[in-house]
Amino acid sequence: MNKNVPLTLMGEQTPKVVIFKSESHKLCEAFNVAEGNTIIKGMLVALDEDGNITPYTGAEGEVYLGMAITDNVNPAYRAQRNFPVEVTVMVEAFAVVHKVSSAEVKPGFVAPTGNVVNHMYEEVAQSTDETKFICIDAADEKGQILRVLVR
Repeated sequence: MNKNVPLTLMGEQTPKVVIFKSESHKLCEAFNVAEGNTIIKGMLVALDEDGNITPYTGAEGEVYLGMAITDNVNPAYRAQRNFPVEVTVMVEAFAVVHKVSSAEVKPGFVAPTGNVVNHMYEEVAQSTDETKFICIDAADEKGQILRVLVR
């Protein structure tokens, strides 16, 4: 491309530009904040085993989620009746999928078991190791549908 040619030309063909990376929308999900914690916009957050978010510290065993784009100091939506303030998090994931619990599952890392339920849902089990899959729901028993982030 000639260095004197503007990127936008009115009424003429626009010169082509190489795009190295592009992402039109980042996956976001709303979470409750763990009691006693303050989350501000731009803060890195982690998921606790109750499904709430806390400030990310890098401690061993912490499940990194992403970056908060709203906060609980000046929330976009105030708490209502029995529903607490939610904070929207730009998560480090490219999809949210439904899976089925193989037993009791707490929010955190899960791993596929290889089983398929009702010819439709892949079964997952709690994992003590870091995986590419983060369960953001809890299941009390086998067979419950869960939302899982895929990283």
